[in-house]
Amino acid sequence: MQLSWTRRPLVVDGLLAVVAFGLTLLPLSAAEPRTGWAYVAAAGQTLPLVLRRQNPLLANVLIAPSAVAYGWIGWPSPLVPIGPLVALHAIAAYGTRVQSYVLLALALLGTPVVLLSRAAEPDPYEWLNVSLAAGVAWLAGALTRSRLGELRQYEERIAAERAQRRAETARAASEERNRIAREMHDLLGHSVGVMVLLAEGAAARAEAGDPSPETLERIAATGRETMTELRTMLGGLRATDDDLTRRPAPTSDDLPGLIDAVRAAGMTVAWRSSLPAPITGAAGVAVYRIVQEALTNARKHAPGEPVSVELGEDGSGAVVTVANRAGGRTDGSTGQGLQSMRERAAAVGARLEHGRDGETWRVTLRLGAGEAHE
Repeated sequence: MQLSWTRRPLVVDGLLAVVAFGLTLLPLSAAEPRTGWAYVAAAGQTLPLVLRRQNPLLANVLIAPSAVAYGWIGWPSPLVPIGPLVALHAIAAYGTRVQSYVLLALALLGTPVVLLSRAAEPDPYEWLNVSLAAGVAWLAGALTRSRLGELRQYEERIAAERAQRRAETARAASEERNRIAREMHDLLGHSVGVMVLLAEGAAARAEAGDPSPETLERIAATGRETMTELRTMLGGLRATDDDLTRRPAPTSDDLPGLIDAVRAAGMTVAWRSSLPAPITGAAGVAVYRIVQEALTNARKHAPGEPVSVELGEDGSGAVVTVANRAGGRTDGSTGQGLQSMRERAAAVGARLEHGRDGETWRVTLRLGAGEAHE
């Protein structure tokens, strides 16, 4: 399995600590006389770098005593103390701001004190070089902190966008399921209702000794039409946009055919339209399905009663009205059919009104002037 260095910081920091220890040993190993304590101090100020990202404060605390002892005694060392500078960078990059400021101040104040107080003749440029190196290391760590913060913000923004896309996808899927449920409810409720009326009529004629092959053929034709619409509806789930555009959506011009079908099933329906132009687009689909559902509800709740369907206009736009005798029907606002009609109306920005008006049950759909042809 391939090793991902960026995901194993402990391994990377361990290698860094070993390299820093080796670089610190180079000038020490060439010096005479050699002392074991120098090697211990060299290890103490480099090997704790393995913790520089996991616990930068602890790394600095472990390194500081060895760094002070090494500098005060004056053992041979590289041009700059590698371990302490890397630890200072780490606290600026990964520690808290207070910790980084405190350790920077200690480094800048402690470096001249340690180097100028040792027994050997002090070199003023040495402590100046080390102090400048400490400042550069700290600034590099601060830049790293800033860059890491920007990276975290970017990752959080990407995560939020992904979550939003997932939520939008789930919402779109839910809306699509609701749309399909409405379509199937309207289609099956209307078609099965028409077939039941036709079958009842055929059965009554058969009992009277007058079989009606035309009625049976009409039942079969209604079943075939329903199956075709179901296949079209469900096929739309996996269809391309081009496929969908080749399937004409119903408009208000298709209402006469719908009304002829329910008349053939035995319902008495009066039809009148005074619209100068058909209602098309999404509004046309809504009008067709709402009238279809209203006729189905009329057959269910007021069987045998005449129904009127009227398309007209008022001052604000197109108005579609379906009315029939209410009978014993209540408001029925919680019915699935009425809920489906309300959802269809809301989807095209229209307003649906329904309820008893004396002895009449009336469903009225009001579309704004700009909605009828969208």
